Amino acid sequence: MREVNISLGPSISNDDLEVVRTAVTHLRQGDQLTLTVEAADAHETDLVLRLLREAGLDYQAHGSHSGLSYYIIAKKKE
Repeated sequence: MREVNISLGPSISNDDLEVVRTAVTHLRQGDQLTLTVEAADAHETDLVLRLLREAGLDYQAHGSHSGLSYYIIAKKKE
C-alpha cells in the first residue's frame, strides 16, 4: 500500500486539479491519497471532490483538531 500526500492551495487552481488527476490515475488497489487544504479554503474543494467521485474513489473529508487544515482521504473502491 502506498500513501500519496498532496498539499493544495492556498487557493485551488487548474494546476492543482491536474496534479490530483494525475495522482488518481496512478492509484492501485489499497493505495491511499491524502489531500491537504488550509481550512479557510475548504469551500474550494467542490471540483476536487467531483474529480474523486468521477474517478470512482471512496473519500472522506474532515478538519484537523487544530482547525487549521482540512483533509480529504481517498481510496479506490473495493
